[in-house]
Amino acid sequence: MNKLRFYLTSPLVILVVIVALMFAMNLLVLGEQWQWGHNFFLLGICSFVIVYILASFMLSGGVFNIYSMEVGDADAPRLLVFSYWCLSFLGLVLSCYRIYRFGINGPLEGGVLFNLRYVYIWGHESNYGAQHFSLFALCLALYYAQKKRILLCIVTSAIYLISALSLAERTSVLFLFVSVVYTLFYIGWVKLKGLLVFFALLVLIFCIIAVATGRAGGEKGFDFLYSYFGYAVTALSTWMDGQAGKGCADLILGKVVDILSLGLYSCVPFDVGFADDDFNVLTYASSPYLAGGVGAVIISMAVLGGWYACLRRLACLHGGYFLAMLSCYVYALVMVFYAWQFSLTTYVYVGLILLPLFYRQRSRPTEPELNQGL
Repeated sequence: MNKLRFYLTSPLVILVVIVALMFAMNLLVLGEQWQWGHNFFLLGICSFVIVYILASFMLSGGVFNIYSMEVGDADAPRLLVFSYWCLSFLGLVLSCYRIYRFGINGPLEGGVLFNLRYVYIWGHESNYGAQHFSLFALCLALYYAQKKRILLCIVTSAIYLISALSLAERTSVLFLFVSVVYTLFYIGWVKLKGLLVFFALLVLIFCIIAVATGRAGGEKGFDFLYSYFGYAVTALSTWMDGQAGKGCADLILGKVVDILSLGLYSCVPFDVGFADDDFNVLTYASSPYLAGGVGAVIISMAVLGGWYACLRRLACLHGGYFLAMLSCYVYALVMVFYAWQFSLTTYVYVGLILLPLFYRQRSRPTEPELNQGL
């Protein structure tokens, strides 16, 4: 792995770049004022950065080293791969059926994607497990990406994309793009120019979904892109100050807390109090702040800093399964401008599905190529 690619794939660098762009969008493009939320947001980010650097230093034995990425040369069993393809196609069929039933023959006249979004958010219609089955396609895409079997990677990615579109859900589209493109860039198949192409395609899909679902900002045209990426830290100041400790632990831990408590844990959901016409995105910091105040944000982000440092180290040394998991978790870093995305059960499902694909691979740690870097 060359030095530039090593730096650009670092979770630390990705997080810093996203935060810098977010603040530039908020302060320069949107013209917002520096408020309490800006300081609070950066406090959690600094906690992550400090622990990440310290953990990386300790895990590397006191010297920051750059290692070549090891993919693993053993293929997964054919029967296993075939079963994953079958489950992926089942997810595709269910997604197409949902598009036909609720999109094409939907209850409203706003178009296919508008209908799909409506029944998903307000109609509470079932997705028939399509998204769960489509995770097998996503895992295959990550597997084929490491194998540099690009055509198969594209096909399986398309299956997952159709599933995301069946819900008109932009975050799932972003999850796909981030994880697969990160892997392709990490192994050197996609260059910087390729990243720009992928980014342009992603923005195009976002615009199509936003326009089709009536979320493009009305008379403001495509200003929603600026607000979507930059306004949340201002909304954090507007809605969160003074509301610490009113939420639940599952705001940080997700459904894990219910599993650990054997179903005994329960709490009353907390309503921030948004009106229908208010911006309802509050950045990653809102959930832990509601659960336990400023301290919860600092502690949770510190723990995540250590976790990402460990995962990055394992990905650099062994590739394979750890690289695939890191590729998925990078999505949560990209989404810090939007919401707390670290506790999604999707990571648990993906981790379990990926394990058999990479179980037979044996990687060989390489000697350090360079003696500087993170």
